Amino acid sequence: MLSVKQPFSQLANGQTLRLPGGARDVALHEQLYRYAEDLEQSIERCTTLENQNRDLRESCTWLEDSRRQLDDVILASRDIHIITDRVGTILQCNPAAAALAPLQRLAGENLGAWVLPAYRDNFHNQRTKAVTEKNQGNDEWEMHLRHASNDTFPLIVSALLLPLYKNNQVHGLHWVLRNITYLRETEFETRIATTVFKGAAEGVMITDTEGGILAVNPAFTQITGYSADEAIGQNASFLSSGLQDDAFYTIFWNSLREKGTWQGELYNRKKSGEMYPEWLTITAASDTDGQILSYVAIFSDISRLSRAEKRLAYLAHYDTLTNLPNRHLFHERMTQALANAKRSGIPFTLIFIDLDKFKEINDTLGHHSGDRVLQEAGKRLLGVVREIDTVARLGGDEFVIIAPTLSGVEDTDQFCRKAIEALAQPIEIDGQKLLISSSFGCAEYPSHGEDEAILLRNADNAMYRAKAAGGNVHFIHEAGNSFPLEAE
Repeated sequence: MLSVKQPFSQLANGQTLRLPGGARDVALHEQLYRYAEDLEQSIERCTTLENQNRDLRESCTWLEDSRRQLDDVILASRDIHIITDRVGTILQCNPAAAALAPLQRLAGENLGAWVLPAYRDNFHNQRTKAVTEKNQGNDEWEMHLRHASNDTFPLIVSALLLPLYKNNQVHGLHWVLRNITYLRETEFETRIATTVFKGAAEGVMITDTEGGILAVNPAFTQITGYSADEAIGQNASFLSSGLQDDAFYTIFWNSLREKGTWQGELYNRKKSGEMYPEWLTITAASDTDGQILSYVAIFSDISRLSRAEKRLAYLAHYDTLTNLPNRHLFHERMTQALANAKRSGIPFTLIFIDLDKFKEINDTLGHHSGDRVLQEAGKRLLGVVREIDTVARLGGDEFVIIAPTLSGVEDTDQFCRKAIEALAQPIEIDGQKLLISSSFGCAEYPSHGEDEAILLRNADNAMYRAKAAGGNVHFIHEAGNSFPLEAE
């Protein structure tokens, strides 16, 4: 029995496949299998390439979207973005760069030309560092840039520099400039305000809307005696003297609410308990919506000013040597005496007084002794007149007395005699006794005149007749003539 050899085919995966037919058929089948395997591998490679192509397209789309988003961010950014080449020539910039100059003017310019000279060296150092050391832009620094118009304050920026790479080489620079001008101005204003707050000679007190003290400056402590720790947290009313009534504070608060400010003089009390006058200005501090946030009170102790004003007022009305009313106050008192006499119909007497031979005292003993004589004469005249009378010094050794209700020869005689006797008493100056005499001239309202000028002239004329009579005597004017009442 004949046996036929069965054909077999060895597959690529190592399996053996029994094939029908002869050897030629087997060879054909093997070739077909190899073609099938090659085709399968090609299909697999194509599928891989298609997947890679799809991934690549997706990556490109993502990169394009990212670039578009980045461009949108840069275009909308308030920060200035400038692209330059390695030496700083401006290639691109975003709209925010218009804060320096029109964009078309910036194109092709070197960025360093816009940096103020004081900051230019640092600009070039940072540029060189970014190019040579491949700086990754971690450092920020401050630069001041000029404006195109050159007539405004510089633009202050915080700079960040990012190198741009191509083929692992820096081929450009990305400058990110953040405008911090307002921040620096605010910081400057804050420093100035702090300096003024701390160094002001006036007291400064900041309160909330209810009057609670939030902050005080050193001058507040100097004026009031209260430290910051003692004052902060207290209501400003703890300084009140109690001299201002409810009506005062009603006007005070109405002005603050309606006008946002109040200014005036009031009395407050120091820590020692002393009351003092102060000039106070209060201003409301509001937000952008007009809502009051706090009140700023600035005050100064005007005790010294008040004393100075009183001193000036005193000097304007009183003689500094004798402390008697001067010519100005004499005129006021004379006007008042005339008004009272006209209203009441009661006469009064004006007495003009001159010290005899006073010039000789000045010439022989000096002005110091003369001043002492005038001072003592003023004291003695004050010692003999009534409370309602006015003794004034018109200048030199001339004194006047306004004597309300004094009239008649007998009463005037008694009044003048008492004054002359007081002046005639010895005056001791530097261990030396001086004797002085005086001449009095009297004029009575309304008999000898109905206004100040006539009365003063008639009293002066009577005084000169007394002096011509030898002094130490008083004369009274009568009907155009003067006659002696009494000679001592």
